[in-house]
Amino acid sequence: MFMNEKIMKNDEIEIDLGELFKVLKKNIFMIIAVTFLCAVIGLLSSVFLIDKKYSSEATIYITPKVTEQGTIDYNSIQTNSKMVNNYMEILKGETILAKVANQVGLDSFEEVQSALNITNPENTELISISAETTDPELSQQIVSLTVSTFTEDMMDILNLNNVTTINEAKVNTDPVSPSKTKFTILGFGIGLVISCGYVCITYLFDKRLRTRDEAENFLGIPVLATVPLKK
Repeated sequence: MFMNEKIMKNDEIEIDLGELFKVLKKNIFMIIAVTFLCAVIGLLSSVFLIDKKYSSEATIYITPKVTEQGTIDYNSIQTNSKMVNNYMEILKGETILAKVANQVGLDSFEEVQSALNITNPENTELISISAETTDPELSQQIVSLTVSTFTEDMMDILNLNNVTTINEAKVNTDPVSPSKTKFTILGFGIGLVISCGYVCITYLFDKRLRTRDEAENFLGIPVLATVPLKK
């Protein structure tokens, strides 16, 4: 009865941090090798396996009215601030983007919409319009045509001519994603977790008794004699 209780008690997993550290240290070269290999795989994946994306950006400004005295009309600034959100919704809408899609040769306005990112820096009347695709020229065309179509429609439909382009969209041949650094660090982290996890799990589920103390603790009886290893 006593023996069974002792064996059941020792079936629980006990972690000796000192011993675990020694096991990790013993397998340090394997850990380094696996971590380095995963980091290289992450780097190569970002270079050869994942499609590169290119971005282009333009900025438009909702210009306020100028009084006869040559000063800026404060009321028009307030009005423009309230209108910025309306302008952003128009820029994202099907009316504008369907025309852009037709001109760049895309099948639907949703494709243009998914590539576009339209933001408004806080407390400004600026609207930033950017596009990200796998083709640098297509990104530039989407942004340029979105701005020009929006400006023309505002003039034709609402008779508004207070939209000024601050920064023109350019063709950028440097990819914005994927990030080589990000994928390398990600691979490094995955490799470190996998290798250390493997060592820890192997250690925790290793039921072999290597020392006299381990045998006595597990069996609950003293060890009377030991047989040395034959050299």
